[in-house]
Amino acid sequence: MEGDPNDRTDAVERAEASRRRFQWFHDLRVWIHARPHVHLVYKVLVGIVGGLVVVIGLVLVPLPGPGWLVVFIGLTVLASEFHFFHRIITWLRAQLHRFWDWVKAHGPQWLRNAADRGKADVDAAHADAHRGVGVRARGTKRARPGH
Repeated sequence: MEGDPNDRTDAVERAEASRRRFQWFHDLRVWIHARPHVHLVYKVLVGIVGGLVVVIGLVLVPLPGPGWLVVFIGLTVLASEFHFFHRIITWLRAQLHRFWDWVKAHGPQWLRNAADRGKADVDAAHADAHRGVGVRARGTKRARPGH
């Protein structure tokens, strides 16, 4: 039994709306990557902001609250410009998937349900971040952050 074709149309429309909503951001990154001096300043700022977020997250880890979440957000910021951090995020995602698969095979039902939701959330966030890593300028070679 196939799904409703209207569901697919709604998903396509939501994806198009999301692309249009963030088009200004992609245009800005194309502009930045086309200017080497501006790109260097941008890369330094991303490194400083991402590094600060990671450090703040590590300070928060022993405290009650979202310490590891803040660390992962900082790594995602760094991954937007640096391939090394993008590889770290990809590796961490794979390890998280391995853990969730183990939980689904061995954990209680409530934990299996939580693992399914968490896995879907991480996949969606990773897909959004991955789209932002490479910027394609109109009519030019592909601009790759970190190069």
